[in-house]
Amino acid sequence: MNVISQEDSKLLYQVILETKLEYNNLDKNSDVNPNNIMNINDFFFISQFYPIIEFKNTYGKLDTKLQAEAVIKNYDLIKDSTDLSFQELYTQFTLNGKHFFIIGKKRLDWGTGIIWNPTNFFIQKDPLRTQNRLEGLFMLNYSTLINSSSLNFYFFPKEKKEDFKFAVKYDFSLNKIDASLSFVEYGKHQQFGYDFSYGGSSFTLYSEGVIKNFTKSYRVFDDGSLIYPEIEKKSFKPEIIVGSTILFNGNISFTGEYRFRGDYLNKKEIDLYKRYLPSNMEVYDPISVGKHTIFVNAEYKDTYNRWSANLRSFYDPISDQLVLSPLGTFSQNNFQIEVSTMFYNNSISTHNFQSSILLSCFF
Repeated sequence: MNVISQEDSKLLYQVILETKLEYNNLDKNSDVNPNNIMNINDFFFISQFYPIIEFKNTYGKLDTKLQAEAVIKNYDLIKDSTDLSFQELYTQFTLNGKHFFIIGKKRLDWGTGIIWNPTNFFIQKDPLRTQNRLEGLFMLNYSTLINSSSLNFYFFPKEKKEDFKFAVKYDFSLNKIDASLSFVEYGKHQQFGYDFSYGGSSFTLYSEGVIKNFTKSYRVFDDGSLIYPEIEKKSFKPEIIVGSTILFNGNISFTGEYRFRGDYLNKKEIDLYKRYLPSNMEVYDPISVGKHTIFVNAEYKDTYNRWSANLRSFYDPISDQLVLSPLGTFSQNNFQIEVSTMFYNNSISTHNFQSSILLSCFF
């Protein structure tokens, strides 16, 4: 960020401009999207403009921070299709460097997973994006440091009583190990979670998981009709990820991540899901509809981190869904370009392949 400093006050600002152009090559034999009933266009364009302002002030033992990040989206260069909203807008007060109070809309980056974050009940990142500027949540937050750990309390007020959320999270760090325990209360629903990571110079290992007595997923009755999330039986089911990254030298790395979802489809349900497509397309996920998903990525990047080449793959062994996604990135000064393609392998995919170019400018 750029900085303007005056005594004990600092004003930092940054502007990010992202423009994405996507080409969709649709699968005409798709069981999910026959005759393109989803109305997917061949080309998709979006431009996003992020003005970010951060103000910091110190007065005695009290530090104050105000952060605002807006996003202006334009979906069509010709038509008037521009939206304005705030990704973040919050105030933080820090007392004695160990007590933190936050009020406002702020991102909540829970979890250690690179691709999936089951502990983050609130919002999930896009696993196909290398960078995700997630939208924040309105919260009241108090955090305190206790030696090498921290205790965090979150309140998420809502107009409806049943939508009120409360969360508590304990974070712990020691040498190369980071770990946390978390609990979320959402109306009459609960979620217990953990995450763990070990970071070495050439090897990292991480895991993250929850048990929860609610779901956001659809299941399938024997007659092919859908079981909606709100009528699912209230029982605790797990979701767990385990992953690792190995750095072979300064240029080559290999990452693998496995996910198990107890509230997703088994082999029998996937067969029913396929048989009754497209009427139950709500179940559709471009990456995986089954309980098991495997992510693998091989990356080569140059010594100065100016460019990288990735070969990403997602595989669901139960439904035989496979996505191959080569990705190339190039960065120079305040400019970055990403070029990617995603290839799909079977009739429960909507596409044969998708290609996209993402241009990012930082000021």
